[in-house]
Amino acid sequence: MNQTDKAEAERRYSKWLAGYLNGQVIPASSDDTARKPATERLPASFGVAIRSGSLIDVANGFLDFQESRVRDPDSPRASGTIHPDVFRYRTHYVREFLKFINSQHGRGAAARLRVSNLTMQEVEAYNRNLVERGLSAATVTHAMQVVRQLVIRAGRPEHGQQVLSWNWDSRDHFSGRAKRARSLPTLNQLQRMLVATDLQGRAMIWTAIGLGFGARDLSKVRVGLIDAEGYDLRRSKTGIARYGKTPPRVWVYLDRLIRTSGKSTGDLVFRSATGLPLVSGRVDRVNTWWGGLREKIGESKDTMSGFYVLRHLGATEYGSRPSCSLSEMRSWLGHATSSAMADVYMRPVAPEHRELVLWVRDQLASADEVEDRDSNPASQKV
Repeated sequence: MNQTDKAEAERRYSKWLAGYLNGQVIPASSDDTARKPATERLPASFGVAIRSGSLIDVANGFLDFQESRVRDPDSPRASGTIHPDVFRYRTHYVREFLKFINSQHGRGAAARLRVSNLTMQEVEAYNRNLVERGLSAATVTHAMQVVRQLVIRAGRPEHGQQVLSWNWDSRDHFSGRAKRARSLPTLNQLQRMLVATDLQGRAMIWTAIGLGFGARDLSKVRVGLIDAEGYDLRRSKTGIARYGKTPPRVWVYLDRLIRTSGKSTGDLVFRSATGLPLVSGRVDRVNTWWGGLREKIGESKDTMSGFYVLRHLGATEYGSRPSCSLSEMRSWLGHATSSAMADVYMRPVAPEHRELVLWVRDQLASADEVEDRDSNPASQKV
């Protein structure tokens, strides 16, 4: 993209954001009015200009900078870069805050109010609003951090070197709901899920349990990256290499899937029934499939957690092995293991989960041929 195209894209985005926050839908246009910079003025129907130093103006500068830091999701984590998902989350938090300001001061308020006009009461009200919506403590914290970043950004010369008239740290803090306790599936639930799906589904389930792969990790697995001896991969989310021995049961399923589907070295191991990648952008076909499979066996999100619970199950089994070390746990998880994480996984299994974990351990160590149920037309496919 050349500089002209980039400038045009930024102009269109600024215009779209202003309209979005004003409750308007802005169609694509090629007339002279549409070509005028959004920072100069908006269409007359909006009745408001985006003022220099306004919340929208500062938000655009903030998001431009954040976008410039986005790295390729498949590349290693580097200092000063962020994952595309992080950029999407921050964009969402910015929009939510500006919508809140408009709801408090009327349509177009975010385009005219300066950051320095923010009062402590408004920021506290937004904090309470997040909590009242039932958001988690982590989400509330991240959303408020973005507001804080807008305040800091407003201090730049191009935004008028704005400062608040009050101390940010003196405001009242309101926390979101506590993190829900992790819950493992029952042995009966897991066995019924395995029976109800096809070969690829079972391969995904055992890979998630045996190697700790989430949906995005599965979508990146290619033929040749895992074999009967071991695996050596880089977790896309954190950029930390994961390696170790491949559990026999995991390889039994992967090998059968690769052979029966005629895949070659370098091909994606897992694809949807229509040939699409399992995860693309914000489309997560793994969790969609898991939800359908869960309903098929008569369960719901209230009685059985999402697909990511399989990674938790695998970590519980791996961390409870007597020989498991902290460095091994770190490699398995694919991120720096804190003492809190070690406390979650590296301890004896709770009595209520012992039967499930021991069954999983025995299954992972087994290389017996797997019963072929793929001819069952009722199998839930991804």
